[in-house]
Amino acid sequence: MRIIKLGLISLVGLSFVIFLLSALIPSEMRVSRAITIDVPKDSVIGKVKDLSKWQQWNVLVNKAELTNKDFSANRFASSELTVTVAGTDSSLIQTQWVRTGQPPIACGINVLAADNRTIVQWYFDFKVKWYPWEKFGSIIFDNQLGPPMEQSLAQLKKLAEQHP
Repeated sequence: MRIIKLGLISLVGLSFVIFLLSALIPSEMRVSRAITIDVPKDSVIGKVKDLSKWQQWNVLVNKAELTNKDFSANRFASSELTVTVAGTDSSLIQTQWVRTGQPPIACGINVLAADNRTIVQWYFDFKVKWYPWEKFGSIIFDNQLGPPMEQSLAQLKKLAEQHP
């Protein structure tokens, strides 16, 4: 009986420590990547604001696992993922990404002019619940999204510099 009691107290104590550690992890997280493209802003902004042109450079919407893809100027849809334009201005496009069965994710692409160059910053904003498994899971978002974002931005740079 003492061993069972000790085991239960240890389990409760360990759970409490895990909960306290998860409280140190923020509920909101941003995964961001940026690239400098050696062309004027006007040459890049059209390729970013028109979602139908994303199929030329965006790795995340060109994944083979996405089926029934449909590109339009303000929306990308597939059986598994929908991306819609939530708002735009002269240098920012805000989109909302909805994967089947998951909460929406806010995304933005900021296109800034700097001399005769363009800086493109792409980010995803995540909001997770207070559950420890969600907070610990959010740690890997950067490792999951970072490499495809970098690859997409490199393809955008190549496309923009070849066809300004």
